Amino acid sequence: MIPPQIKVRHMPGILRPKRIPPSIPHRPFSRPRPFTNKSSRAFVSPSPFRPQLPFLSPTQGRLPLSIHLRQHFVRLINTERRAKYKRGVYRGLKIALSAYAILFMLHLISTGIYQEEIEHKWPTPTEWGWKSRWALRSAIALQHPHEIGQVLTQWQNVYGYTKDLLERLEDPNIEGQGIQEQGDGGIFIDGVGKAGYDVSMKSEPWRRGYFQCLMSAAKAAENLEGFMTDWKQRMTAKAEYVHGPSNPNAKTLPGKETTVMHEEDCTPASPPPETFYIKILTTTGFTTKQKVEAALAYADYLDFKGLTSTARDMYSWAMDIASSGLSYDASRVVDTTTGVLKNNGKDVASDNILRVSTALAVHNAKTGDLSKALAIFTSVLKARRNLPQEEATQTEQSKSGKPQLPFDNFLQKITNMFVPPVYPAAPSDGNEAPVRHAGSSCEEAGLMTYIGEIIYATSSKENGLAWTRDAVDLAESRLLEMGVDHEKADARDRCSQCLKVGLKNWQTMVNHLVDRATTAEREAIANSGKAWFGGSRNAEQKTSERKRWESEGMILEDRADRMLRLTSDYTMYKPSSSGTSLF
Repeated sequence: MIPPQIKVRHMPGILRPKRIPPSIPHRPFSRPRPFTNKSSRAFVSPSPFRPQLPFLSPTQGRLPLSIHLRQHFVRLINTERRAKYKRGVYRGLKIALSAYAILFMLHLISTGIYQEEIEHKWPTPTEWGWKSRWALRSAIALQHPHEIGQVLTQWQNVYGYTKDLLERLEDPNIEGQGIQEQGDGGIFIDGVGKAGYDVSMKSEPWRRGYFQCLMSAAKAAENLEGFMTDWKQRMTAKAEYVHGPSNPNAKTLPGKETTVMHEEDCTPASPPPETFYIKILTTTGFTTKQKVEAALAYADYLDFKGLTSTARDMYSWAMDIASSGLSYDASRVVDTTTGVLKNNGKDVASDNILRVSTALAVHNAKTGDLSKALAIFTSVLKARRNLPQEEATQTEQSKSGKPQLPFDNFLQKITNMFVPPVYPAAPSDGNEAPVRHAGSSCEEAGLMTYIGEIIYATSSKENGLAWTRDAVDLAESRLLEMGVDHEKADARDRCSQCLKVGLKNWQTMVNHLVDRATTAEREAIANSGKAWFGGSRNAEQKTSERKRWESEGMILEDRADRMLRLTSDYTMYKPSSSGTSLF
């Protein structure tokens, strides 16, 4: 059954709102004045129709400039512009970070290539950690500035690397596992410091790297003597540039007029060199050759400092070390007191004995004892000329005949990235008799240069000049034979040095002879009119002698210019007003 529906009546017509005819315009209840014409009194009064805009208000009602500008810029940064600015900043940061990341990666790649290159040139022990190997090869590379694209050696950086490396090698918790101190708690030497360790239980590569580190530290200490390090400003300079109570009138650092090093912030750049030399000599585990090398380097340093008697004692210590490594009595081959080799035709002196005798001869020449020096030099030269010849391997012969191509250096760098370096085998300890090798001729040329200079200064000018000429000829011929073989770089360096010194000595001798002949010529010409007979003939002889030496001087200059391709150092051949000498 359908429920009944409720009837809804329509709204009565009297209650329905009437529609305004379109002909009658709509008039608001009130007509406000335009806001641009509003007075300043009504500026703060609320308006129900539209907001009040301060920047459109009259001038007398304008806000302060700072508030006005802030509100103006806030009005300009709307939602769309804010998003645009955010996108621009994000893109700029992304581009900048990407560029920095690319540059950082390129720097890492170049550093890795450089480290691989110097690792192949100067290998480090493979059993060390990467930090220790990095420090050792960097310290060694810095000592060869011309091979790494630098001009001078930064000795403060060399000592920094070796200092950190020594701390790691002598720390039992890092690289020094198993090393032992000699004695109870170590041995201390007055004025030097702690003696060396017992490293005989370590492997040969470890001991060789430790020796290289100590020698590099000693060389750096020699060159940093008299320098101070300002740890606050991270810089090193000579003590004369450090301002303090002991030096109130300190000099200004060159190129850094505003930088002042203060004494309270400075410490010595390095310990004295004997700290490292004595540590090597007192360490148990080094070979005879290594200790002889340290003793000779320390003796040479003492000679440089003018401590002649102490240097003589160190040379005697070096001779004792070299003699102790022989399996027979050293007196059979050398006079251990004078250093003169006996050359009896039966026994041959060891390599260590030859080195110590040569160094002792140089020491005698520096101190003025030329007769003893000449005796040692001639005996060493005779011993070296009687050495047996080394047999060249097939690999060395093939390398010496292989031409050097322009892009070989680039290919070598690429190869170094994929081929690990091979640590060289242990060298000889120097206790055996040496053989003639690639650098033997250069060593003989150096000895001949010494002999020629001593003979020229003591006895015969002609004989001394002849020895010097022969030394130059020998060094030049040997350099021409070696060519540009990179495998013999050390021998080339020695020959180049001998050639430079020989040419300089030759030039000095010729200049001295020219001056002496010129003086004799003038005296002969002045006395030619007073002589009863033969005066003019004597003057002509002196003139001829002067022209002879002048001609040899011109020939020598031309020859030195042609040798530029061998040594790449033309300035070494320029004649000097002061005498040049090996000692």
